[in-house]
Amino acid sequence: MEGLIQISKYAGMRNDLAQAGGGNTSVKLDDQVMLIKSSGCQLADVGRDSGYIKVDYRLIAAYLEQNVTSDTKDVLTEEEGKRLLVQAQMEEGRASIETFLHAITGKYTLHSHPMLVNILVSRKGGMEKLRELFPDAVCVPYQKPGAALAEACYRACKQQDLLKEGYEVIFLENHGLVVSANTAERVIDKTEEILRKIADYLHMPYKGQPSATRIWDMLLRIPKLQHMIVYPSQSRYLSWEYIGEMLIARGRWNHAFCPDCVVYGAKKMLCLCDDFSRRDIVEFMDAHGMPVLICYRRHIYIMAESVKKAQEIENVMSFAAQVQMANLHEKMNYLSESQQDELINWDSEKFRRMMK
Repeated sequence: MEGLIQISKYAGMRNDLAQAGGGNTSVKLDDQVMLIKSSGCQLADVGRDSGYIKVDYRLIAAYLEQNVTSDTKDVLTEEEGKRLLVQAQMEEGRASIETFLHAITGKYTLHSHPMLVNILVSRKGGMEKLRELFPDAVCVPYQKPGAALAEACYRACKQQDLLKEGYEVIFLENHGLVVSANTAERVIDKTEEILRKIADYLHMPYKGQPSATRIWDMLLRIPKLQHMIVYPSQSRYLSWEYIGEMLIARGRWNHAFCPDCVVYGAKKMLCLCDDFSRRDIVEFMDAHGMPVLICYRRHIYIMAESVKKAQEIENVMSFAAQVQMANLHEKMNYLSESQQDELINWDSEKFRRMMK
């Protein structure tokens, strides 16, 4: 269960890997039961008590084994797929349309839509280049998501004789990436390895997003922060180009000039050095409380309970950045420590801040 949450939050908090409600994750508990992200749920919201559904994946895998041969075609029709999916569900809810695909992958599976991968899978000749870069991967021509895609993946893996051995990487034309492995950590490491290699080939920078994962990995070692995500800000007003040199580098960032900024952004921004440690975060918490805004390697990150909450915070902090920049050459009025504490500990604001 913890592994499923780990790979779900890893991909869900990064919009270079999953956009809106896209992408899905699964874990096989034994030779019958699989937990898979619920349809419509955002990956970052998968938790111990919500965001996933239990299915009997052997029903789907056995169906493919028995019916998909070199002499058959389009066996798993949409209608047959719907019947199988209903039959496979072991509890109330709505399983992901990609349950079929996850039924034939490894123990832990992450299906994501990485921007870097999609540059190539949507490009003429891109799949051929991926075969060159990753000769052990499975490359599957475009199919409609769902039953048809699962059958195409099954055929492709069977042709490469990878079903018995298990496999890690599948590239889906005009769609995305599937990585499966025996551990959640291996899924994350393999995904990062793929993205770095593609970024190198494309001569594109790949630093900001992996840094979010590094910070998040450190949060997992701090009990109070284990349930949080680290969201890379996309706002131009929270970019280094806009506020970095004038506010952050000069130690002038201070958003404690209005109630909402304190409620949503806490007291101070946490600035981490390149080789930061767990102790740096814990000492900041001891002095200033739980951080919300984090600056690391010239990028701003937001720590929050969900992507939705992080985007709310981003909106408020973008406002804070614009007010500060407009007052660069003016003196500002700031709320006192006691006024900030009063806001942070105010029951009505605590409720509003925690609303997901």
